Amino acid sequence: MYRVLIETSSTFSPKLIGEFEDLDEAEEKAFEAKKQDPTTTFVIEETNGGFNSYGELLTTEIERG
Repeated sequence: MYRVLIETSSTFSPKLIGEFEDLDEAEEKAFEAKKQDPTTTFVIEETNGGFNSYGELLTTEIERG
């Protein structure tokens, strides 16, 4: 599963815009958000469904732009 998070200059923390099964679909959504607002940054994370001892989802960053 891949998560796409975006952050704009007016936000303090990244906003989740979607979770996708396919990396290509996640990249498409991330690039679409970047195209709409060039100041937007995005992060694509891969999740395996595991959680740490604090109950936070374990993720691996795949791409940042």
